[in-house]
Amino acid sequence: MSTRRIKNSWWVDFRVDNIRHRVRSPENSQAGAKAYEAILRRKLASEEPIKSTSAKATFACFSDQWFDTYVMTNNKPSSQKSRRQILTNHLLPYFGASEIADISSGRIEQYKNQKLKAGLSPKSINLHLGVLSKCLNDAVEWGQLAVAPRLRHLRLQQPTYRFLSRDEARRLVAAMPEGRYRVMTLLACHTGLRIGELLALQWDDISFTNRHLVVRRSIVDGVIGTTKNNRERQVPLSTAVIFALESLPHDNAWLFHQTTGAPLTYGMAQHAIAMGGRRAGLHPIGWHALRHSFASWLVGDGVPIPVVQGLLGHSTIEMTMRYAHLAPSAFRNAIQVLENSSSNEAPEFSWATGGQPASVLAI
Repeated sequence: MSTRRIKNSWWVDFRVDNIRHRVRSPENSQAGAKAYEAILRRKLASEEPIKSTSAKATFACFSDQWFDTYVMTNNKPSSQKSRRQILTNHLLPYFGASEIADISSGRIEQYKNQKLKAGLSPKSINLHLGVLSKCLNDAVEWGQLAVAPRLRHLRLQQPTYRFLSRDEARRLVAAMPEGRYRVMTLLACHTGLRIGELLALQWDDISFTNRHLVVRRSIVDGVIGTTKNNRERQVPLSTAVIFALESLPHDNAWLFHQTTGAPLTYGMAQHAIAMGGRRAGLHPIGWHALRHSFASWLVGDGVPIPVVQGLLGHSTIEMTMRYAHLAPSAFRNAIQVLENSSSNEAPEFSWATGGQPASVLAI
């Protein structure tokens, strides 16, 4: 009997006359799958047609259903937009006419190779693979596919990040127009907020008494939503930032707004920092460089990585570890602690020194 359990479902999978029949058992148990296989074999013997749940499902058909059912329900507007673009511009032209059961690991490798030759970056291709993987894994969960193909992401080189020295940051702040843009730039340098989080700040998010702000929302592509990781976080405010914020008029719910009262747009903010950077004599710069600068300064000054992670709102420590190489003093201090703790005693390590005195180890 060709029955097997895949994740939480029992499937019948067998061949007759070199034709594969792979069907999800209506009764989700091994005994039920065996009984269902016997029924299917009897139908085939009497030349009755049987329906395979995965035989007719093309990637184009299933991905459309998946997008409407899963993506539109669970993803933010910005993620919906990016996934739709990936499907329309890349995955559907290549896999659309294929039955989802025929999308093999080999075909995925061919897709990666084609995209690399077309000049796409490994990071972009990995984003495509993430959408494809989620779609096919959901096909398994929904009973439309027996098993998802194995998928390997491309290796990525450690990216380099543009960040400012403190002197460059001071020059940039001074070069920004007085008022909201200058305060916005100072705030970005002192808090590391993302541009969408800066644009979405309201006065209710600021506590002058407790000297902190709460990051509650973000504006992406003009849509007000939750933060990137759907988490609120609290960020302390420096004295310089408190004074700068107090200098702004509290004439609107939004900190940084247009004359109409609506929040500043990304385009407006990007134009302002580009012009300010030019006046300050800097290379072309964007708002995210100020976030990198904030993180780099903290790590370079020995602030523990987990603390920096919390301030930045990173969901994983791996994201923050990108800045770890900027903390050589922290590594030196760690070794110094080890040396200091070992200065009063010299444990025997003859097993590691080939019989040499333990003092050779200097530990």
